[in-house]
Amino acid sequence: MRLWYIISDIHGSYQAFRNLLLHAQLIDENSQWIGGEARLFLLGDYVTSGPGSKQVIDLIRLLEGQVPSQIIALLGNHELFLLRAVHVEHHRQEWLTNPEHWQTITSWAEANEELDNLLHLLQIDPLSTQAIAEIYQATAKSDPDSDLLIQSVTQRWQLNHLAFTANLREAWHLFLRTIEEDGTLEWIEGLPVAHRTEEWGFFHAGPPIGFDGGIDDLNDEFDALRQGGSFAHPLLAADSSPTSPVGTRGWWEESSQMELLFNQFKIGRCAFGHDPKAIEPRGVLGSVWNKAVSTDSYMRACIEGMVRIHDDCADAVYTDAAISILQDIYPQRTFSTVNRLIG
Repeated sequence: MRLWYIISDIHGSYQAFRNLLLHAQLIDENSQWIGGEARLFLLGDYVTSGPGSKQVIDLIRLLEGQVPSQIIALLGNHELFLLRAVHVEHHRQEWLTNPEHWQTITSWAEANEELDNLLHLLQIDPLSTQAIAEIYQATAKSDPDSDLLIQSVTQRWQLNHLAFTANLREAWHLFLRTIEEDGTLEWIEGLPVAHRTEEWGFFHAGPPIGFDGGIDDLNDEFDALRQGGSFAHPLLAADSSPTSPVGTRGWWEESSQMELLFNQFKIGRCAFGHDPKAIEPRGVLGSVWNKAVSTDSYMRACIEGMVRIHDDCADAVYTDAAISILQDIYPQRTFSTVNRLIG
């Protein structure tokens, strides 16, 4: 019997992530695995936006230690953004000007007293999960297609403090030293970008167009390029590029194009994240052609959703709290905690 759970785009929303694992009865209150032979696929974007990036990664690594063969974690484009910042100076400067990325840094503050003190000096404090959710929910209600959320976040932080520029480099180095010492950086660098189990292919964003090879080849080439610092290569494009497994969008819109990609990677079905409005309106998990399922439930807005594959069926599964939020955003629709996507 096949029982798989697929979660993507957690974005530092630790409590929402943990709630999903509890809801699926994969862990107990002590974060111990109780899911038996079930498998958990995590499709990237563990960091950025939410206040718990460190806690999310710590929980994934804890579960990997308990049932290593049942946890499959992939690299997302936001992990790639971070790796580019680590290794390339101009990407680092770009990364540090994004207020959402300081949410990532603040989540490691408790692990480094110097970093914690410096962030307080800069008056950079983490936003609460509720504050972040309110920003994203309000944007979804007012403009469901908008991706322009950074302005709203910036207004909630004092990033124009006079000491900010002078202390930015020191805060970055303290953060980098912390994620090196606790193994986070090494863990991120070891994440694959694609996985195949039976007929299912798993990607953060989707199968890239133009790649000559299979899933193992894709992982090998991506890793070689990353290790070589070739972040300008089309395969390592971090967002909105059809050539990248962590950046592509819209690859599923034409059935003929999708069939070509599926044949290339020798898969019959696919699960992907990266875009909370890929197939359905923002935050609503959906499927297309009875072969591809979107798994980005817009967890930034605290919409706790995942895909469950049971034998040959795929379902969108939401918590009661998620249904309440979805109903508020889309009052003209009716949602239930389990929605059949395939089968």
